[in-house]
Amino acid sequence: MKRRDENKQHIIRKGLKALYQKGYNATGVQEIANAAEIPKGSFYNYFKNKEDFAVEAMRLFTERELEMMSQVLLDDNLPPLERIKQLYRNKIEYLSSKGAFSLGCFLCNITLEMADVSETISIEAARCFKREYAPLLTCLEQAQEEGSLTASTNLDRLVSLIRNCWLGALVIMKANKSAQPLDEFQVLLDEMLKNASIS
Repeated sequence: MKRRDENKQHIIRKGLKALYQKGYNATGVQEIANAAEIPKGSFYNYFKNKEDFAVEAMRLFTERELEMMSQVLLDDNLPPLERIKQLYRNKIEYLSSKGAFSLGCFLCNITLEMADVSETISIEAARCFKREYAPLLTCLEQAQEEGSLTASTNLDRLVSLIRNCWLGALVIMKANKSAQPLDEFQVLLDEMLKNASIS
C-alpha cells in the first residue's frame, strides 16, 4: 500500500471512532483531524469535505462488519442456522459490555441523522446495508440447500426481516439504554428461524 493510501486509511480509522461516538453533526473536521493527529488543512488533501469522509467511514465500517459476520456465518463447524443465532449472541454480548448501549450501529446512526439531508450518504447507506448482509443470505442459502429451511422460504425477505428487526432493536436499545430490546430480538430471531425450518 502506498504511503498516501496508508495515511488516508489512518485518518478514516481514527475519524470513524470520533464520528461513531458523537454523530455526524456534532463532529467537526477539526475533531477528525485531532483524532488522526494531523493538521486540519491536511484533511483536505485526502477528502473533499466531511461528507466525502463520512462515505469512506461508512465503507470501512461495512468492511469490518463483513469480516466479523463472515467469520461466524461461514464457519462450517456449526450448522447454518446455529451460526446465525451465534452471530447475534456475539453482537449482543459486545453491545452489552461496551459503550453503555450508546453506540448501536454506525450505519444506522448516520442514516437516521443524515439520509434526509444528504443524498450521497443515503445512497451509500443503502449500498452498505445490502453488502453487510450478504453473508447472512449465503448462510441461509446453505441452510436451505441442506434441508434445514423449507424450499418455499423467501430468503431475501427473511434477510430483510432479520436486518430490520435488528436495526430497530438497536434504536430502542439506545433510547432505553437497556439490553432488553436485544434480548427480545434474540427470542424473535429464534422464532423466525424455527417457523422457517423443517421440523
